[in-house]
Amino acid sequence: MDITFVGMNLTSQLIDVAVRPSGERWKTDFVDENIAAMATRLKNIQPELVVMEANGTFELPVAGILATQGLRFALVNPRNIREFARAIGKMSRSDYGQASLLAYFAEIVHPEARQLSEDVVQKLRELRGRREDISQMLQLERHRLRTAAATVQRGVQNHIFFLERSIMALEDEFSRTVRASSVWR
Repeated sequence: MDITFVGMNLTSQLIDVAVRPSGERWKTDFVDENIAAMATRLKNIQPELVVMEANGTFELPVAGILATQGLRFALVNPRNIREFARAIGKMSRSDYGQASLLAYFAEIVHPEARQLSEDVVQKLRELRGRREDISQMLQLERHRLRTAAATVQRGVQNHIFFLERSIMALEDEFSRTVRASSVWR
């Protein structure tokens, strides 16, 4: 069995994933459900390492979810990726997609995988579980709003607003927890 490496290019709207040496690639929208599904898919692939650029934003929730799935990952300074691309003569994104470049970087360079402490991983799991619970409540309330009598719609709308704010607060805490962890030191 080949040792597998994964590169992930993350934007506010899209996750681009490339696997080496198989060449498998896929893209998905950058939404929580897709991040979790992508992590499950990667767990089935069992990569040696997942590499992302450390830009300080989009990789935080992804890194946290990868950690809760027990996947090894490395956050790499974008400058190192640019220097690697220059060294191999692949500076144009049309020559080499960014996710593929990151997977190739992982395969050749083997950057150090980051480990989160078990306490941090447990906290991230609890935050994810709570987010999933609130998401289910939110889905129920949105359904209820469609069928609710006019007399209760305002209360349901207020509850929806509260649940949406709660999810945002949990997502912020999740990212803060990853940022405060050893991954960033």
